[in-house]
Amino acid sequence: MALRFRIYVSFFLMMACCGILKAQNYQAIHGSSYAGSLGAANNPASIVDMPFAWDFTPLAIQLKHSTNAFVINNSSFLSPGKNAEVKGVLGDLKRTLMANQDIRLFNGRVRLNPTSAIAFGISVRNYISAKTSAVNWRDTFSGLRNFLDVNANNLPLSAKARVASWAEIYGTYARTFVNKENAIINGGITLKINRGLGAGYVTANDLSVVTGTVNGNPGYFLNGGSVEYGYSSNLDNLDSGLTFKDIRKQLLKKSFSTIAANIGMEFIIPAVIEGDENNTYSYDWKIGISLLDLGYNNYQYSSNSRQAVLTKANISDSIIQSAFENLNSIDDLPDSLQSIAGNITALSGNFHVFQPTRIVINADKHLMGNFFINGELTIPLNGALNAIKQANLFFRDMNLVAITPRYEKRTVGFYLPMTYNTNKQFWIGGAFKVGPLLLGIHNWGNLFSKNKLQNGGGYLALTFKPGKKHQQSSSKERVATKKMSAKERKQLDCPQL
Repeated sequence: MALRFRIYVSFFLMMACCGILKAQNYQAIHGSSYAGSLGAANNPASIVDMPFAWDFTPLAIQLKHSTNAFVINNSSFLSPGKNAEVKGVLGDLKRTLMANQDIRLFNGRVRLNPTSAIAFGISVRNYISAKTSAVNWRDTFSGLRNFLDVNANNLPLSAKARVASWAEIYGTYARTFVNKENAIINGGITLKINRGLGAGYVTANDLSVVTGTVNGNPGYFLNGGSVEYGYSSNLDNLDSGLTFKDIRKQLLKKSFSTIAANIGMEFIIPAVIEGDENNTYSYDWKIGISLLDLGYNNYQYSSNSRQAVLTKANISDSIIQSAFENLNSIDDLPDSLQSIAGNITALSGNFHVFQPTRIVINADKHLMGNFFINGELTIPLNGALNAIKQANLFFRDMNLVAITPRYEKRTVGFYLPMTYNTNKQFWIGGAFKVGPLLLGIHNWGNLFSKNKLQNGGGYLALTFKPGKKHQQSSSKERVATKKMSAKERKQLDCPQL
């Protein structure tokens, strides 16, 4: 199939350059006072109200994927198995695939004084999105004609797929704007410098056929539709003979920088917890709202990118099949498409891929002792970008609603995130924290079921914090700061390093 071209190969190559898969959805610790610098990705304001002066996360990895198009049988995280197989889901179905991965390196957070903090770090991110109109799938098709026979009631057919990877260097600043006995309000902003590592997309709209006679047999003739595909020029000339160093250099060649931002606020209702009266970071409610991933990435079109209108007459199913079944590389695709298209145009210049812009509303409630419950709602905003040129190239985060009960102390934590995503899937996950290690899974089915591996994912993070003695001194200073007048607090500038 033509879709095996470099749009999909690019994903694996880009991940190879990163060295490992990665993502940014550490669901278990959203809203937690112990999230540290990782909390900045969900709300920049969250880095102020934390009971330790600094933290450092040298490595964090996360991957998340969701699809209804195929099933991975005979495999799980606990038992990968040698007999694993991928099988398409049978029957008429609008098929979807969403995935995001990221790796975070050298992320840190530092409290500048009792009312402000900064965070910083490097991350590499990847998103994949694919969607089709209703398609009937079978395990085997004898050819294009057989596929059209089975899908006669689903015409016209449409599909789209996008993949993009980028690196980012970010810096976050947050401070306390209101600090009263019954209310604390924090605000924060993250600025990111992005570097596009590679991207590609394909869009097929309203592909239709009419019945006719082909070589004396019943068949089909192309009757309309359009196809557009493009990918970044730095993915050209990549092959298996290149070394890791060569691939990395090629991906950084002809790449461009852009700026993106996160903005957030956090409202806290403080509380005095029995037995922990000296902890001025304790609270009854913590409510945050943030605008995330406001920006886009910039890529240069490869010379192989094309836009085609399929209006050429007398193009039969056998001609279409022969035009594409012997493709050896992406370089052959323009000529194959030219042979069946009525009008074809080479795409040039640059294209933009918008990041998964969204609003996240997070509410964290202290229940008793070390027990908390967190609720989160994600509102995608990419639909509002339709009025912007090229805004049809965007990603949407798969998060929708999440509820996470947790038991958490400074060095130990147990979490039970329950999520409902945009693919209408309900997952129950889990995570635990011991010392610097956080290990989580999005869907328990990945561990215990032999056919759930295609939906879920997991995350791992190593986060180091100062000793307990240093933590207590910071809390006492915060107590003193709260008792000061507003004027005294403004004059305060005492580093906590």
